[in-house]
Amino acid sequence: MTLRIYNSLTNKKEEFKPIEDREVKMYVCGVTVYDECHIGHARGAFVFDVIRRYLQYRGYEVKYVRNITDIDDKIIDKARELIKRLKGKSLNEAVKEITDKYIRKYYEDMDALGIEKADIEPRATEHIQDMINMVEVLLDKGYAYKANGDVYFSVKKFKKYGKLSNQSMEQLRTGVRKVPDEKKRDPLDFALWKESKEDEPKWTSPYSEGRPGWHLECSVMSMKYLGENFDIHGGGRDLIFPHHENEIAQAESYSGKPFANYWIHNELLTIKGQKMAKSLGNFISISKILEKYHPEVLKILFLSSHYGSPIDFSFDKMEEAKAKRERFYILFNKIGDIRQETDQRQGQETVAHSVEVAERLKEYLKEIEKARERFTKAMDDDFNTPLALSTLYGLVNVANKLMTDKDIPLERMNTILNLIKFTLVELGRVLGLFQKRKISGEDKDMELLNKVMEVIIDIRQDARQKRNFKLADNIRKKLSDIGIILEDQKKKTIWRVR
Repeated sequence: MTLRIYNSLTNKKEEFKPIEDREVKMYVCGVTVYDECHIGHARGAFVFDVIRRYLQYRGYEVKYVRNITDIDDKIIDKARELIKRLKGKSLNEAVKEITDKYIRKYYEDMDALGIEKADIEPRATEHIQDMINMVEVLLDKGYAYKANGDVYFSVKKFKKYGKLSNQSMEQLRTGVRKVPDEKKRDPLDFALWKESKEDEPKWTSPYSEGRPGWHLECSVMSMKYLGENFDIHGGGRDLIFPHHENEIAQAESYSGKPFANYWIHNELLTIKGQKMAKSLGNFISISKILEKYHPEVLKILFLSSHYGSPIDFSFDKMEEAKAKRERFYILFNKIGDIRQETDQRQGQETVAHSVEVAERLKEYLKEIEKARERFTKAMDDDFNTPLALSTLYGLVNVANKLMTDKDIPLERMNTILNLIKFTLVELGRVLGLFQKRKISGEDKDMELLNKVMEVIIDIRQDARQKRNFKLADNIRKKLSDIGIILEDQKKKTIWRVR
């Protein structure tokens, strides 16, 4: 099977061919640390966490770089608000306090979600001299010009400008914001270096006491750690223009080489069709959503849509994802119960069985292998997580069918169920699921639900023994009405979610 990726640069799915045989170099645009991360940020981080995990599952060694923007207009604006409330702080002190606080919070959020750190997570402020060096080269090559303390990239000098967004320069000029800037020679030109105002953070450069433009940092840091030509560059779809377009222009003008071979863009998370954004005030922070839901619930919501498709967030969808997650953990609990019963009856049960039962056992084993193949085929098709996730639910169905197969000896059933669980955990880990995390409120709810169901089943069993079939049937019906199915087996009753 061949991995195929939708490449935003060519607007088509392409066979993935890394530059080096078994190594993949991947850069993804990270966060700007001026506030808490919201669940829209979580989707982007999770998408590339899954992509990295799957590449590793396919046997690639992945070198993953994800930056942190810790100097930006938004950070400075937030710092100005802070010093209004806390008099006596300088703007520089306020900027450091804000960036330190939200970098720490960012790592707490990623850890809570079970999203692994990138191999390298460089901060913009740690690479100022590298950025100045790049500006010097662009000036020497004639791709940039000085303008009263600022330095701008001259877009018209880069003839392939617009190749990522698939637009001509005239189309881009029509759509660009008309912000008066007398220093620019062309509205599309963008800042490589900006002179700082008197009280703003600043670094010494040949042009002025200032700071780098936002677009510059990603080109500089990606090439520093991955080389001038690398495999994958990722980020949100909203970054295609101007950020990623500008990255390509300055990087390829600097090196004379292709920048990234594959561009992967995840679609955005919306609320009522509107982009989730701090500026719009319609965002839900990661920490807030995790107060109510287990991280895997949010992940299942994300996995249920292809990364290239938008997700319109709602709490109804979160409840649906919660129910989907419970299907896995109900199965895991039932497998644990059967394992315990097998241990208790060890040596008491013969393992002899008919040819027909042996054939059925082989079919169950074939279903497990087919699930692995379907999972890989789905993920090889541009990381199709909805289809991959459906293969895991297919395995849950196989397990539930097996547990109702009354002819299968318990010991054999236990063996195959544990193989199904192993497969679910192995494949689920690729999707960021079934990781060992701290017990959440939802996990405690699941433990409580199991205990409540044990009591209900005991009450129903007692009613059946007393021939009160009306009560027993009523219990079954009421549970069925809320999606819980009772299955009467030879020696006990088990339950599952429909």
